Amino acid sequence: MNNGLSVVKEAFLAAERALIVSHVNPDGDAVGSSAALAHILRSLDKEVRICLHSGIPEFLAWMPLPAPLVQSLDALGGWTPDMVIFADCGDMRRAGSEIEDFMQGKKPGLPRSGIVTVNIDHHISNPAFADINWVEAQRSATGELVGLLAEDLGIPLSGDLGEALYLALVTDSGNFSYANTGPDSLALAGRIVAQGLDVARFTDKYENTWSLARMRLWGRLLSEVRLHEGGTVACSIAPKGYLDEAGLGKDALEGFASWLRKLRGVRVGLFVREDGPSLTKISLRSMGGVDVQAVAAQFGGGGHAAAAGAELALAPDEAAKQVLKAVARLL
Repeated sequence: MNNGLSVVKEAFLAAERALIVSHVNPDGDAVGSSAALAHILRSLDKEVRICLHSGIPEFLAWMPLPAPLVQSLDALGGWTPDMVIFADCGDMRRAGSEIEDFMQGKKPGLPRSGIVTVNIDHHISNPAFADINWVEAQRSATGELVGLLAEDLGIPLSGDLGEALYLALVTDSGNFSYANTGPDSLALAGRIVAQGLDVARFTDKYENTWSLARMRLWGRLLSEVRLHEGGTVACSIAPKGYLDEAGLGKDALEGFASWLRKLRGVRVGLFVREDGPSLTKISLRSMGGVDVQAVAAQFGGGGHAAAAGAELALAPDEAAKQVLKAVARLL
């Protein structure tokens, strides 16, 4: 069942101890929404913890968190929440196997009964897996929903809260350039700026943090881009060895898939990243005219019409081959 703002607000006011979780390998919307939710709960005098299985990526290390961060439920020690909030998780599996075990009542030391679960998200593929679900697929980012919650609670969109929300918005809207950018997201951003956000200072922290190794890695990948389907599909493959040679982690490739859309005539960008032996992550991008979520769903993934992904138990070349066939059928 899909609930709404009022039901989520009541749950927040009723809770005493809240745990915020988001998906593995978090992006700016996941980190920004999690931080913003923690700010809201702290403003309500609630106890808060944030659990991100893979931690904060290096390129977002500058984002201040208003609550302790753990990378496993065991790290909570004797602290037990009465509410678990999923932020920007299109599926509970995206939060990691440990969180999935908790949801299925299989996590020792953290009983599922007695803990209210809340799902705040904007992925069209979200199956509404929690006790309370607030899912609006037309929103540009999960952070947009979190911003509306803060305003409804009378909490100013200023300081670190405003910065966290702005991070969420710019990440998932492509700096307000994607098809999901609408008047509501722009208006929310305007209210955040009106309440004190320094856009130039934010952009410097968000954009200007590249290492020379990362820039050279992107250059290597861009030089190897291949076009398919008469130039309407662009594909780039990143073998794990590329990251190893550069001494970089997977977060160094954050945002690369979106660059494939910049090629003139390209309708779909496919980025294929090798994560391990017979384990490949695919990222699909379009400008909204092609529903790439429908392709990702064929491989057990999900996302949005213009941005989606999946994990395949295949070598990268074979994964690319199969996904390109599915894209060709869709086109």
